[in-house]
Amino acid sequence: MTFLGIDGGGSKTAFLLESDDGKPLARFETGPSNWLSSGPDTARESLAQGVAQLPVAPDMVCGGFAGAGRPEGIEFYRDCLSKLLPHARLVVETDVFITYMGAIGLRPGVLLIAGTGSIALGRRSDGSMVRAGGWGPVFSDEGAGFWIGREAIRHALRANDAAEAPEFATAIAHHLQLRHITDAPAAWKSGALDVRSVASLAAVVSTHFPGEPAKQILEEAAGHLRELVEVVRKRSGLPESCAKSISGSVGTQPLMQQLMGLDFAPPANPPAQGAILWARDRIQSS
Repeated sequence: MTFLGIDGGGSKTAFLLESDDGKPLARFETGPSNWLSSGPDTARESLAQGVAQLPVAPDMVCGGFAGAGRPEGIEFYRDCLSKLLPHARLVVETDVFITYMGAIGLRPGVLLIAGTGSIALGRRSDGSMVRAGGWGPVFSDEGAGFWIGREAIRHALRANDAAEAPEFATAIAHHLQLRHITDAPAAWKSGALDVRSVASLAAVVSTHFPGEPAKQILEEAAGHLRELVEVVRKRSGLPESCAKSISGSVGTQPLMQQLMGLDFAPPANPPAQGAILWARDRIQSS
């Protein structure tokens, strides 16, 4: 029996094909497959390109996708995969779920993902899942890359008004390729700045730590991320010593982990491997 794990996101789609005994048969990536951000046609093409590269057709497929958090998303991916692999058994999950499976496995624990956005996922002892955060950059994603970048611009604008911290304001403007930090609001309105470009400022802010306002921004970010973990842990009924893992460009920064003050283990496996782990569990449970 062969198992295919798919990790589909907004920038790339990872495929992992394994034999029944766990031997890797193929591993590669194609383009984005988030049908909400990249569009349905692009998502279908990325999946079709991946399936076309498989050396053998899988018997069991588990795909975790950004954009599969609602029933219409699940239906979209199930329809795509059933047409591409009509004889395979299919399981469709969110990308966050398979990331948890890869990082921690089937056991209870908490996973924090902090990249451009932020979300925490917990698994109770009965196997049910709990989430906190991840509601998008406008209303949520506290402590993650976009939040840090937005705070950096806000502080830089205030520093400019007060004629303070000129080096920080200049560094933020330079990274965003702006002539002056006061050009930021107009650049956002015109689309010259977007969520990703603002989120990329997180790396700039970290280079200015422990100077201000970088120190204040990162300490507040760490507090938000720590709160996400604690909310999920408590709702999951898990002890403070429970398994914890972390992923994402912000969360894996040593400085941010130091500021959070929590004991995180690195992910045991990548998300595509987590998808296969879940697929194998579904077979054993059926």
